Amino acid sequence: MAPNRPQVSFQNKAFATVLSDPRELEAALVSIYSLNYASKTDIIVLLASVQFGSSHIDQLEKVGAKVIKTNDTADKAATNLWALFDYQNIIYFTPDVVFEKKVDELLALPVGAADKDVSILVLEPNPRTFTMLSRNPSSSFVAMLRQASLIDDKQSLTTLDEIALVYRGPMKPWNFHAYNDSDWKKHYDPVAFYKWRRIQQNVQHLLRLDDDWNNKARQRTICDNYLDTTTNITHFPVQDQFSVMISTYNPERIQHLSLIIRHLLKSEKVHTVFVTWHNPHLDVPRSLFQKIRKVDYSRVKVLKQSFDSLNNRFNPSSELQTDSVYIMDDDIYVDINDLEFTFAAWQSYKDSVVGHFPRMHTYDPETELATYKVVGNAPYSIILTKSMFIRSDYLFSYTCLLEPQLHASVDSQLNCEDLGFAMMASGLSGAPPTVVRTAKSMEDFGLRKGISTNAAHMPARSQCISDFISDYWHKVDPLKSSYISIAPFTRPRIRTGNWSRIEKTIMSQKKR
Repeated sequence: MAPNRPQVSFQNKAFATVLSDPRELEAALVSIYSLNYASKTDIIVLLASVQFGSSHIDQLEKVGAKVIKTNDTADKAATNLWALFDYQNIIYFTPDVVFEKKVDELLALPVGAADKDVSILVLEPNPRTFTMLSRNPSSSFVAMLRQASLIDDKQSLTTLDEIALVYRGPMKPWNFHAYNDSDWKKHYDPVAFYKWRRIQQNVQHLLRLDDDWNNKARQRTICDNYLDTTTNITHFPVQDQFSVMISTYNPERIQHLSLIIRHLLKSEKVHTVFVTWHNPHLDVPRSLFQKIRKVDYSRVKVLKQSFDSLNNRFNPSSELQTDSVYIMDDDIYVDINDLEFTFAAWQSYKDSVVGHFPRMHTYDPETELATYKVVGNAPYSIILTKSMFIRSDYLFSYTCLLEPQLHASVDSQLNCEDLGFAMMASGLSGAPPTVVRTAKSMEDFGLRKGISTNAAHMPARSQCISDFISDYWHKVDPLKSSYISIAPFTRPRIRTGNWSRIEKTIMSQKKR
């Protein structure tokens, strides 16, 4: 039976999509928003699930859709496209389409025209086709179309790239951080993904989901500027050196920061030292430049920030040329030989976060409760940003592609940016973190006054883990446990064999 017709003004043609799972809603909102700004044609949404509530319908209507609810399965609900008799033609689209320009050209295409994956299809509503399809709802939507000869392979949309972005692969811009496979780079398209995220920001603003966030313009400002000044964001030509990104905020630490920079520049493996100056209300003290004037200042870049956010420590930079970045706090000192050894270890584990400060967590998807603790033995699942090596690609991924509301959570709590980053890195690549054991003791000047000394720190970290996994990874924990610890090579301890000694050892083991 045909669905109730929406109260719409009569038009010859319309766009339409079918949603069967609320998890498709965000992608659909972006797709409809992009279409609504490219064409003034009606946009119909068929909801094929009782899981959609009034709040979902309200959001769809706010971005310009006309909603029809059905109680059918997704494939059966799709047959109702042929029951939209008020329209001469329907241009069907899936939620993984973002419309860019020349959309009205689709309205002139003949019935049966489709792209290769049937992400877009031109169809003609009529009672005869609707009745025929309703009698055979068991097959998949695409199979049903082909069986009924409703796709004209001679009318394929070969020029679709000029009209829309279709996210065809297994990795989508809304779920890239949960892809969880080592072949992630084959499907990773940061520029195309950012186009989707940029539209999603517009949707959030329209739906007033970011009204109480002071930094809501931060992601767009930083990422637009980065793309405007960078020719190839996935190409980092320097492979045999690494860059350093030091986060600092307090002018009182300038003297010690200059010592760290001078220390780092002693290494020929260090290509550039980037100082991320987090305080947008103060200029960088001149004393910093005075104290490092005797070293190679051309290798030092100061990144002054316009927004006050801990997320700034992962901002991409157009001046970054190395494929590896060493992220560190301004109160950590690591011996140069140990640092260069850690870089060598990272080169064997490039998808991993490789560093020196391990932590362990747990997460229960049923209760949505998490724990967080310092560990002295394996396993561990997190490497802190106090001292860690990462892929340079991950900077853009975190800053420009992650859900903005995760960044907002970091801003509101002044905490947890490293947890969000760790989840993104493991969730994207499926790679666990890797700890490197240094030959010399590291110096941590934050042990007495750092944020981790606060009694509320550990419970707050546990809550962040719970919130992030529940809200942004759909209760599927992206963090991986690791048992690996990499240490500098030392000669194996070997002595001349003695069977009597071995026999005594084996016999003593039996008695335990």
